[in-house]
Parts: sequence; C-alpha cells; structure tokens
Amino acid sequence: MSGPVEEADKLVGQILNNKYQVQKRLSQGGMGVVYKARHVVLDTSVAIKVLLQNEDKVAQERFLSEARLASKVRHTNTVFIADFGVLQDGRAFLEMEFIDGRTLSAECEKGPIEVLRACQIAMQIARGLQAVHDKGIIHRDMKPDNVFLLEQDGTT
Repeated sequence: MSGPVEEADKLVGQILNNKYQVQKRLSQGGMGVVYKARHVVLDTSVAIKVLLQNEDKVAQERFLSEARLASKVRHTNTVFIADFGVLQDGRAFLEMEFIDGRTLSAECEKGPIEVLRACQIAMQIARGLQAVHDKGIIHRDMKPDNVFLLEQDGTT
C-alpha cells in the first residue's frame, strides 16, 4: 500500500495546471511537500507546496485561506505566493517564489553566529513576521529550516 509520501514523489516530472513542471523534491513538513519547479511558459524557477493528503477538507480550506491571505503580503523578508490550484487527486497546492539560499539551520550547523549578524538576521525575521501579522496571519511553522539567508550587496 502506498502512502502520501510515495504518492507525492510521483509528481517529479509532471506538469501541474499546464504551467509548472515539477523538477525535484526539496523538503517535506507535516502538512506538505515542497518541490522546485519550472514555469513552462515563463521559464522561471518556482517552488510548489503540495498538501500530503486530500481527504481532510478542513485542512484544504485552511490551506486555501492561508494562501489567499499570504498572497497579499509583499515584503522583502517574506516569500511571495502567486498561485493556487488543486491536483487531479484532489490535493491542494500553491506556487511561490523559489528562493535559492541556505537555511538558517544550515548556517547554525557551521557553528556560532557572530552576535551582530545574529541580531541582523533576527531583525529581518521580525520584520517579515510583522508584515505577515499585519495581514492577520499567524505563521504556524516558524523554524530555522524556514528562514533563508540570501546574498544582498555581496553578503549573506
């Protein structure tokens, strides 16, 4: 019997909503799987988050509601959500900007972060969360794996 993880892996190589070609699996959380994909018309990289299961209509509605709210957030320190859809098997997905950077988790594994840099990172996290909270959204999965450090002006 195949479970949701095995089913999710079958998405690699597929084209979703006639727009997004799934290229590779990036990560998995308790609620969904995130893939790197390519927008087939624009030829740009995007990230696709797909719910693990389709049976829970309450989870799908919450996912759609959060996607609607989050798509209204446009801030330097947050990921932009641009599209939403439903797969043929009934699972919901959303498309967001693809962020090519290392996670705060990966940075912490290297050893202690210099105090000033840690404060700068914390300030950017706080600014992003404030932008999200200003739209009435509570981030339910804030963790170092969900914080990406990007190069800006030659530094990360």
